[in-house]
Amino acid sequence: MPPTLDEEELELRRIEAGVPRWGRELDERVLPAEAGLDETHISFTKGCYPGQEPVARLHYRGHVNRKLRVVELDDDATVERVTSTARRPDGTVVALAYVRT
Repeated sequence: MPPTLDEEELELRRIEAGVPRWGRELDERVLPAEAGLDETHISFTKGCYPGQEPVARLHYRGHVNRKLRVVELDDDATVERVTSTARRPDGTVVALAYVRT
């Protein structure tokens, strides 16, 4: 049987990798660029799709006011909203949070 990771270890690895999750980091209020999805999941060269206009406008002409970042909760970063947290084996807490840019 291959080695497996428990749910807490999987969540820690997801957070440390900065991978957003629906219902936590992603919902109908979050712009794709805020979560970094414009760099990994959106094509600006393919055909039309619903919601393309505001996404493209932001990409080509604007900037977002907050970005999803991996932070340690004792950092001095000003966070707008912490969305997920996990405790590392050494006791430090790592989180995904929206940070003002």
